[in-house]
Amino acid sequence: MKKYALFFVAIGSVYSYSCFAQSNAKNFTDLASGNEIIAYHVEERINKPMGSSITTYEVSSLSLVHTNDLGQNNTRTVTPKYGKVRAKATALTIGAAVVSAPKTTITSTVVAPIKTVIAVPEKKDKVVIDVVGTYERVMDKGYKSVDMLIKVADRHFFEGDLVLSAKWYAELFAVKDDLEAVYYYRYAQSLKAVNQNAKAAEMMKIFNTKSL
Repeated sequence: MKKYALFFVAIGSVYSYSCFAQSNAKNFTDLASGNEIIAYHVEERINKPMGSSITTYEVSSLSLVHTNDLGQNNTRTVTPKYGKVRAKATALTIGAAVVSAPKTTITSTVVAPIKTVIAVPEKKDKVVIDVVGTYERVMDKGYKSVDMLIKVADRHFFEGDLVLSAKWYAELFAVKDDLEAVYYYRYAQSLKAVNQNAKAAEMMKIFNTKSL
């Protein structure tokens, strides 16, 4: 009877070891197949009438990215951070046998920037189409409207490209000269960047008058 008991114990040990080894080999193959995302870098840009502010933070999961609405012309950019996976062997003892099993560690971190701006809703990711960039390409071909000119000029102003913002604000004021006070201020700052100081001073006078 003891012989049969020892026989079944031996069979069970071999079967358990075989299953364990297959399971660990599969996990090792999955990890070693390429880079993995280890974190997400988040940049939130809030555009204001007199400039813009940027807030950055890192999270370990997309579910931790803020989902509040940043408002019109504001953006939230999410950039994944990747880590290379390298396998290291470590000894596992099963009964009297010593088995070498893989152990994974993360080595050097490589940041791969993503240019596409995405918004992170509560349930799934959604890619935001660059509508303002599309407006600019359309206007370069000749079709323009007041709304399109405002959005494109403001985009360049908030991004700090005052040369291009001066170009589009000039075209905006050519088709509509009765605008809100803030646009006279933005146009004046853009004109200073292209050395049109006299015209910039004129715009600031109108801005001060409208702000009263």
